[in-house]
Amino acid sequence: MNGDGAVSSADARVILNDLIRQRQRMRDTEPNPSLLEANRLAIVYWQWQLTRALDAERGGAAAVA
Repeated sequence: MNGDGAVSSADARVILNDLIRQRQRMRDTEPNPSLLEANRLAIVYWQWQLTRALDAERGGAAAVA
């Protein structure tokens, strides 16, 4: 994260990769539906953050709250 609270695309990718690895491990073991759903929502959130970060890094105007 930078000083204004925005996350870089590199940071978002690291977090997303970790969440995906966690999901794969959860699915390989006895899956807990609540944890899988929480993980899915986290992945969706960080995909959105990645999109915003990439747009901001490219100078796009679509970085909305």
